[in-house]
Amino acid sequence: MFYALKFPGLADPSATLIIMTGICTRHEPGESLPPLLRVSGGPPLDRGRQNQSNPFMQFAMIVNPHAGKKQGDKVSSEAAEWLASRGHDLTVLRSSMPGETVSLARNLNLEGLDGIIAVGGDGTMFEVINGLLLDRDEIPVPVGQIPVGTGNSFLKDVELHSVEEALKAIDGGHSREVDLGWFHCGQGDYYFINLLGCGFVSNVAYRAKKYKFLGSLSYILAVLEELVVLKSIPLELTIDGRLYRRNAVFTEVCNSRFTGGDMLMAPQGSIDDGLLDVVVLSKITRRNLLRLFPAIFKGKHVEDPSVEVFKGREIEIKTAKPLLLTPDGETFGTTPLSVKALNRKIRIFC
Repeated sequence: MFYALKFPGLADPSATLIIMTGICTRHEPGESLPPLLRVSGGPPLDRGRQNQSNPFMQFAMIVNPHAGKKQGDKVSSEAAEWLASRGHDLTVLRSSMPGETVSLARNLNLEGLDGIIAVGGDGTMFEVINGLLLDRDEIPVPVGQIPVGTGNSFLKDVELHSVEEALKAIDGGHSREVDLGWFHCGQGDYYFINLLGCGFVSNVAYRAKKYKFLGSLSYILAVLEELVVLKSIPLELTIDGRLYRRNAVFTEVCNSRFTGGDMLMAPQGSIDDGLLDVVVLSKITRRNLLRLFPAIFKGKHVEDPSVEVFKGREIEIKTAKPLLLTPDGETFGTTPLSVKALNRKIRIFC
């Protein structure tokens, strides 16, 4: 199911203006909406705001309506209206069930598009990227994210901290090439743009799902719960052919620096160096972990002797028993797994 936009200036404020491939129709309250909405910019509504440095562009917008405490619809509607006022054309696709953003991205016809916009959080971005690459070797146009999720961790690495900043980057056509991570586990092959974890941090993500309505606070509450059952697991970590054996509390394979919103997991990470940062926390007491936990918000945890950071292009992780995975905050899959860094695999609006 897709949705339409409410534009100011209509005689009836509860009515909706539907613009589909150049045909305008009036939608009255109570009427069913069409399955596809095409928002045509044409001449910008405010000529004084026209972007002189970038031509008008054609976008596909994929919306997760449940992101950000179910703010996805509201934010996407306002974003689409603003982009249309700037002269851009948009096709808006709205998911109607969990995971449908994958199929929407997979089936998207990219011909004639200048960019793809994901409206949601890190999980939505994960699904859109994986959908786009299911039947393609590359994504020929930039991908943007309008942050509506719980963490929005990746966008912090490109200095986009709000919906307004993300929209300005998309409107201006500003983009850069960034790395992706690829991994294989028992559930299949996937890509991640943020990070991939197992152990304590991943268990926290599973627990945090029940507190998701609390935003970033959900991670803190989940950490406190996971501390009660804290334990380390024997692990074999192979990085570019070199084997390391550890009793690890968690292992995080990071493409970007942030996780869980404001946690600076990999402070020396880079999103375009062709390398992944592997952060390993070895066996530690509950008291010391509680002491260490606040340091992660400033990236100071890596200075603790119990934390090691490696860099590499190809990583393999084997554990004494299967550990749950959290690629980009999503909760599926288990160890063992293989991971590769894909240098500058995707272009991001930023």
